[in-house]
Amino acid sequence: MAKQTAIEAPPINIYESNDQLTVAMPIPGAHHDTVSVELRGRRLIVNAEARYAQEQQRYLQHEWTVGTSHREVELPKPVRPAGAKAMLTHGILTISLPIGGSDNSERLRIPVAEPQVHQGQPH
Repeated sequence: MAKQTAIEAPPINIYESNDQLTVAMPIPGAHHDTVSVELRGRRLIVNAEARYAQEQQRYLQHEWTVGTSHREVELPKPVRPAGAKAMLTHGILTISLPIGGSDNSERLRIPVAEPQVHQGQPH
């Protein structure tokens, strides 16, 4: 089994469109069931575990690793928990949050969805 290490906080992009904030974060090797997204007021908390069997490899160059990551970010605007969504697609976590509401400190867990992969279909 690959050694699990703590890796630095992943970078994020935050953008606004259609009355919602979107937070995008690369988490290569993570799956929807190894990512936790929580919203507490304007604070967004992401914990993830990326898995990739790398110890059996004979690396010639080794620049990225797997393990657990943690990122907390203070959102630039208040958001409403109702309608918040999180999607993990091709290793990119995208969290959509409707703008508005108050800075409620109640903790809300946002379930992470992952699109179904259909094998054998042409791209």
